[in-house]
Amino acid sequence: MRVCLISLMLSVLFNIGCSTSHQPIEIQHQSKFAFKAYEAQLWNEAVFRWDRVLKISPEYAPAYNNLGVAYEALGKIEAALQAYETATELDQGNRFYRFNYRRCRFLRRVVEGEERESNE
Repeated sequence: MRVCLISLMLSVLFNIGCSTSHQPIEIQHQSKFAFKAYEAQLWNEAVFRWDRVLKISPEYAPAYNNLGVAYEALGKIEAALQAYETATELDQGNRFYRFNYRRCRFLRRVVEGEERESNE
């Protein structure tokens, strides 16, 4: 049940700000490929594709947000936080990026709390 809920939540968060018709064709191509990797839960491939988008357009906030989603799915919370933070800095008015960033910070605190409890 928890896995289904997480998958649904990631699905919603990933789709936010995915692609527009104003993007260069290579960004559209890489974004579509990343989304297909996401659908197949091939998170490392999604990370690779979002990194390629960012090499083309390093100021493209949606790619940082979606990169954060992929990192989070891989359990790389610190990398996800960094990606979400960059997305938020690039597009300060985007409430979805801020939401992802805050939610991921909360997740880190929960994970850290669980780790402390297991060490006691």
